This record gives sequence, C-alpha cells and structure tokens, in this order.
Amino acid sequence: GFLALLAYFLQSQWLVFVLGIIMAVAAISLKYNIVYQLHLGFLKKMFKSKEEQPVAKDSAELSFACGLGASFFLIPALLFALDKWVSLGWAMVLISSFLMLLAGITGACVASIMYVSLIKKWFVKEKK
Repeated sequence: GFLALLAYFLQSQWLVFVLGIIMAVAAISLKYNIVYQLHLGFLKKMFKSKEEQPVAKDSAELSFACGLGASFFLIPALLFALDKWVSLGWAMVLISSFLMLLAGITGACVASIMYVSLIKKWFVKEKK
C-alpha cells in the first residue's frame, strides 16, 4: 500500500507496473508471494509455540486477493502506456493503496471478504 502511494506521489508509472507484476506473480503460487513469505517467516520467528502462531490463510483466497490487486495495478499501467484515461488509472492506484493500507492496519482485506462471501459461497464446493 505504501509503495502504491509512493508511486502516486512520485507519478511513477513504472513503479505501478512493477507492483502489478509482483502481485500477478504472487497470485500464481504462495511460494512466489515474496511479501507473504517474508511476513510469515517474521511471524514464525516472533511466535515460538504452535498455539501462538497466526492462522494460515487459504491459498486460493490469497491468490484471489493478489490477482484482484494485480488487476488494480496492471490496468492503470496499460492506461498509462496508451496515454488514455490517465486520471482513472491514478484513481485506481489510490483506491488499491487505500485498501491495502486498510488491510495492513485493520486486518480486514476487502478482496478476502469478497472471496469468502461471494466466490467461495457460490463457486467453490467444500469437501465434506
């Protein structure tokens, strides 16, 4: 979220593209999700016992969130490259930055909530 906000203030279209690529790669697999791996590694060192460790998220949920975030960076990057609707592109960057910072501060990820309430409810069949 902070890097997206920095990209807006610096008007760095390349940083928006790089953030989109990082998130798109992270959507492919958890092992390619650099931010999640660093976060998980830090938390595992911080909490020694099994009871204290944070609950791992569903990998499909994280992939969906990263894919949605990637689209909110790659679409503006395309708009910047085409030099069309540049203001809309920067608005998308600011919205995604706000939502990412909100998720980091409160733990409420809008994309994860969308996945659980819509996608998982209607399209993903749980094994019984």
